[in-house]
Amino acid sequence: MAKADMQRHAEHFLRVVSQYPYVVTAGITGVADTAAVLALELAVELPNAARLAGQSNTGVQAVEPVEVVLRGDYPRRCPAFRLRHDFPPAMPHLAPGDGKARPVPCLVDGSPDEFFAQHDLVDAGIMAIVDQMCLWFKRAAIGRLADDEHGWEPINRELAFHRVVFDREDILAKHIGKDAGDVWLRSNYVKRLFQIDGENILGVWASRAIAPKKGNLTTFPFTYELADQPGTTITAVLWPNEKAVSRDILPDDVADIGQLEARAEAYGMGDQFRQLVTGLENRFADKWTEESIPVVVILCVRRPFRLMGRTSSIELLAYWFRYHRPKAAKQPPALTKDSPVFVAKQIDMPTPTLFRNVSGAPELPATSIVGCGSVGSKLAMHLARSGAHILAVTDNGLLSPHNMARHALARNPVPMFKASELAAELGTLGAAPSPHIDNVIAALGNPTDLRRIIPDATGLLVNTTASRLVREALSACAAGKTKAKVAEVALFGRGDGAFVFAEGPGGNPSLSQLEASLYATVTKRERQLLFDPDTGLTQVQIGEGCGSLTMPMTDARLSAMTAMATEELARMAPTATGQVAIGVRDRTGLTTSWRRMDVPAFHRVKVDGGNWNLDIADDVVRRIRDEIAAYPAVEAGGLLVGTCNSRLRAITVVDILPAPEDSKRGAALFVLGTKGMKKLVSQRYRESGGSLFDVGTWHSHLADQGASALDWQTAKALAEERPPPAVLLICTPKRFLAITGTNGA
Repeated sequence: MAKADMQRHAEHFLRVVSQYPYVVTAGITGVADTAAVLALELAVELPNAARLAGQSNTGVQAVEPVEVVLRGDYPRRCPAFRLRHDFPPAMPHLAPGDGKARPVPCLVDGSPDEFFAQHDLVDAGIMAIVDQMCLWFKRAAIGRLADDEHGWEPINRELAFHRVVFDREDILAKHIGKDAGDVWLRSNYVKRLFQIDGENILGVWASRAIAPKKGNLTTFPFTYELADQPGTTITAVLWPNEKAVSRDILPDDVADIGQLEARAEAYGMGDQFRQLVTGLENRFADKWTEESIPVVVILCVRRPFRLMGRTSSIELLAYWFRYHRPKAAKQPPALTKDSPVFVAKQIDMPTPTLFRNVSGAPELPATSIVGCGSVGSKLAMHLARSGAHILAVTDNGLLSPHNMARHALARNPVPMFKASELAAELGTLGAAPSPHIDNVIAALGNPTDLRRIIPDATGLLVNTTASRLVREALSACAAGKTKAKVAEVALFGRGDGAFVFAEGPGGNPSLSQLEASLYATVTKRERQLLFDPDTGLTQVQIGEGCGSLTMPMTDARLSAMTAMATEELARMAPTATGQVAIGVRDRTGLTTSWRRMDVPAFHRVKVDGGNWNLDIADDVVRRIRDEIAAYPAVEAGGLLVGTCNSRLRAITVVDILPAPEDSKRGAALFVLGTKGMKKLVSQRYRESGGSLFDVGTWHSHLADQGASALDWQTAKALAEERPPPAVLLICTPKRFLAITGTNGA
């Protein structure tokens, strides 16, 4: 920008700021091609007791000088504010000066440039940012720049380019306690992560593994960096005892070993730092280094209250120095008080705890996933990025090029196993699940394979295969084979719909029972998407002479619906009852609505006369009891509606139809009529998308007695006129009984 333009901007700023009521004096002190500098004096609202003294207890004066810098890209960037050189450094939200540069206050939470730009008129932006400066002074004067409600602001190291990646939460949880201490962590380093202005920027990755402070060369934690692999070093983590709480905000100006030792001393860990230096000298005794090896030091500073955005009150300050002991007849100390020290920016290692804190997601049980296709891969990535611990992923399919139209992963065209590739990708997010390339249905029947697919620590197992056979196999696991809560996420209607099932305690209701419960309550729009063949699977060509059945939809549609389904899953995970959630997009594509329902445990009745179980929905039991209560002096009855699964040997009842008007009721007899029955059954069948049908009848007994000869005769007649097994449910005042006239197919 030309000097004339900077002069114009400076004069405009001066005109506007002079109208602000707390500006005592204002003037331009310098203008150049790249910047303009103004000097302001701002009146500060001091507490009453401090006004006579002209200064607050915190060192803020009644009138504070401020330097304002308009940079060359002003007004696209916010004016920069600088305070007097001797402004009290022990202030939150302040980058202290180093004797040369002035202290810099932090005026807004976030980007100052964005704050300034949100005001369309530059005049309004000027007034707003000066107002923030005055408010900052007012709070500084009464010591309210930071408190335990808002959190302690850590030192800003955005301009520190050297990087140290470190699992903060692991150290806090496993090592730092009430007493002072230190630990060496095995670390990898790259001396030239990248370059800035010709300077090599160091990158260090600290592991969770402890590096030995003593031992022979086989345990020596230092190696040189090679052309094709990083070097190894240590990251020394130091912390003081719980009484060494520091309220001081010191200038971030450590430049040599002497200053680093003094800084460690000020924070209550000087002894640990001196032990580190001695430990390094002992570790390298009688050794020499061909080149320098970087060593990282992290000072864990205890603050009076938690840090902003954290749950801990410990602030991490990272530094590094070069350790070099060249070969010499008489080796001098590798480190002296003048040895250079560099500040580094501590980066959190990708971990579930970090992602959970960043996303604000609820903590989920340890999760295993069956199915690593498009839905499974995206759900796994969503869960990992929400902080879920993913223990295992299972799929025996290959990741082929056509899968990548919607899969979470992008790979080269040579097919690789989906489970292995997904596990590797999740490993970059700190999840590190074990992959299993298994036929899920067969594996669930083998105790050894079952434990690999569902490790003992699994609290939540999610099926994303959309396979009925897998759903049935997982439903069969409910009888004590796994303690994990079993859930399912599936899309339908070419991505315009999705459902989420979550089993109840002990697998009751199971996935299959939840499926039947959903079909019993579907709306017209849900039914259309669930059962319309036009929105189902389609043959898609994936090569010359080969194809694959898939459901055509865009990646955006699948991603959006899977993301919403994942949030529903997270909501359901901690609940203690069976649940169903179903979401559908309306015909305009503008709105997606979700419907949720709790599904209580089913009532199981062993069927006499056949190797079957009758599972009755809780709502059906209530309605049957209400019907019986309406006819206290005679027997009542009706038709049972549900599903029948010969593989599970289960009849699931989720609805009843009323007895036709020509039914006969007596004290010892109930005869189900036929008038209008076929029409009712057909209508209910259509409403459920062809998934529910009549599976038998029910009637009551006035006394607590078992099946009569007439009941058995009726059961046999039902078996002859209906597809097996046709069940007859007998409801006594105390219990339910079920019989069938055939063993069924």
